[in-house]
Amino acid sequence: MTGSFNRWVIMGVIIILAGGIALISWTAQTEDIRLREALLTEARLAGTGINAAQVTALHGSESDLASPDYLALKTRLAEFREADTDIRFTYLIGRRDDGTYFFFVDSESPESEDYSPPGQEYPEVTVLIKKVFSSGRPVTAGPDSDRWGTWVSGVVPITDPKTGTIIAVYGMDIDGRDWNLRIFRACLPVVIATLVLLILLLVFSYAHQRNDRE
Repeated sequence: MTGSFNRWVIMGVIIILAGGIALISWTAQTEDIRLREALLTEARLAGTGINAAQVTALHGSESDLASPDYLALKTRLAEFREADTDIRFTYLIGRRDDGTYFFFVDSESPESEDYSPPGQEYPEVTVLIKKVFSSGRPVTAGPDSDRWGTWVSGVVPITDPKTGTIIAVYGMDIDGRDWNLRIFRACLPVVIATLVLLILLLVFSYAHQRNDRE
């Protein structure tokens, strides 16, 4: 009798663990998709607020520092970042005829160690940004790493309204560590429920075996 009961307990543990792991995986994937859709929606909305004519007026060099268009875009990007405390960086990246990528403008102040001056090359450009230049479609990806850290990014194309060509991409980054923490928080209730069920099963098993001994 005891052997049969123990087998049922083991089966119960396996079922609870398997079900818990499956539900945790589903919750993590669902939350990741939800967060990415929210980030992409925010990036799209911000992208509509960027004046393409101001971008085309830039040269992608330090001479832009004196340009009113550059200053206006920098103020705009800083506003986008300040509007959402989860966003760490916002930026506009261009691509030269030789295929090199560079920063038009970013949201950082010149005093920041993370500041990228106009024209600064971006040799570790992510596959995400290359994809937006080639496909013209907004996308999210990550966590990806560069010299500034590890990020989940939402990137949208900025097009010339006259020609339809992509003149830059606008991106916003969320810290990859915060991203994983958010997903973990979404999974936490399922983790707790799984542990509670396991504890209840083990307590029941212990009580049952104790009663048998008595």
